[in-house]
Amino acid sequence: MGPSFRGFLVLLLGVLGVGAQRCQRVDHEMCAELPYNLTSFPNLVGEESFKDASESILTYKPLLSVVCSEQLKFFLCSVYFPMCNEKLAHPIGPCRPLCLSVQEKCLPVLESFGFSWPEVIRCDKFPLENNREKMCMKGPNEQGAIQDERAKYAAAERENNDDEEDKRREADRLNGKCPQDEVFLNRSSKCVPLCSNPQKVGQTDRESATRLLLFLSLSSVILTILSVFIVGLSIYFRRLELLHSLPETAMFFSCIAFCVTSTIYIISVSFKDQFQISCTDYTHHLLFVVGGLSHVPCSSVASLIYYSATCSRLWWLLICFSWNKATRTANLLDESRTRVIMLILGVPLAPLMLALLAKAVAANPLTGLCFIGQASAGTDWIFNFCRELILFLISSIALSSACCRLLGSDDQEVNGFAGVIAAIYPIVALFYMLFFINDATQPNLALDRSFNAVSATKFSFDMLLSFIMCAFCLVYLLFKIARSSSKVSKEGYQPAVPKLPQPAIPGSVRSNTYASTFRTNNMI
Repeated sequence: MGPSFRGFLVLLLGVLGVGAQRCQRVDHEMCAELPYNLTSFPNLVGEESFKDASESILTYKPLLSVVCSEQLKFFLCSVYFPMCNEKLAHPIGPCRPLCLSVQEKCLPVLESFGFSWPEVIRCDKFPLENNREKMCMKGPNEQGAIQDERAKYAAAERENNDDEEDKRREADRLNGKCPQDEVFLNRSSKCVPLCSNPQKVGQTDRESATRLLLFLSLSSVILTILSVFIVGLSIYFRRLELLHSLPETAMFFSCIAFCVTSTIYIISVSFKDQFQISCTDYTHHLLFVVGGLSHVPCSSVASLIYYSATCSRLWWLLICFSWNKATRTANLLDESRTRVIMLILGVPLAPLMLALLAKAVAANPLTGLCFIGQASAGTDWIFNFCRELILFLISSIALSSACCRLLGSDDQEVNGFAGVIAAIYPIVALFYMLFFINDATQPNLALDRSFNAVSATKFSFDMLLSFIMCAFCLVYLLFKIARSSSKVSKEGYQPAVPKLPQPAIPGSVRSNTYASTFRTNNMI
């Protein structure tokens, strides 16, 4: 081995050694919140060691205490401890707009103390923008919070990976192939996930959704049982007529219908694995029920929930029309109770049949239950959003009309408590529709794949209405009983009229007098 070759080898090893040691950790307390943790020397001001850079950046500590710019810390750290990447030949510092922004806010402070902008951090030294030739960091936003660039890059990378995965699945679908956790269906020409596939839903989110549904359902059932018990006692002892008026009847039967919905939820949540509500057997595979895939238990649960929940809403709508008896509509409904009941029980069958014909039934990955409209976004809008929108408009018109008649109506004709209950539905329905629109306008967030305010409101809206109605129904019954008892106590005890003995007419005297008179007349 010649001396020239040995010299070349030593030089090559030295270069490789320097390249391997070029990046080092940023261990400075002032720059602990940086979105990166590797730097290199010499830095952007020409300092060769970590010690020199640490001493230099500490000279800006008084300026940092003034907080002239919340971007100042990131700017200084990116200058004295620039980001290092072993795949790049040069360290990455700040962009020129970041420097100009800091200079604009902090230069007046320096000038007030007799200082000028430091030459070593002159803004024209930094690149104007981030490009392939010269990379730089834009830094924090205008609000001042240092953005976590790693989180941004990771989110962008996940989004790109999701796009690539969707493209790959679409190509596999066209080729009749699917990923390992999905099965291709010829009749629908799409890949259907297996039941073991988490579908990007965390186990914690599933458990939170289950707990929320069980809490609302059990609470509604308990409140309904108490209401039925109170009504039963009043009927048995005939002490108080509770279901005499139409608003009271509508309130009670709305509570009963919601209780049926709650019972279905409880059974479905508790035994969804035993009954395989959201899973169906297909060619020796247990598939998750999606739109177009028929499964009797799934369709049955979804149909019962949708029918009973719609009936409950219609009973609630009846309260909106009948709480003020001064309106003509309230009197007509009161005179036609039988027809009204038949309409309430029959009208929900129409949208339910349309939903089944449209194959709008599918399982929800977050709750594991089946719902009408879950098959696609379009069916969700048609059968859920439109239902709430129609009932919201009708109830708002009915309440407005009844409120206008309050001016000329008697207090005895108005059930104020029922009016308050009636006004709750359009308010809650409005929030539901706003959450619905928010979810539709931001599909990339995949809010239905995690437990959050939007997804929780959507899948538990029936149970939320159930809890509200059952609670108010029980409070109303207790309030009416208390008011009746208070009325009796105020009137006091009214003694019965005493039965005094009346003087009896002696029959013998009357008889003797008549007889003696009769004999006297005969003798004469």
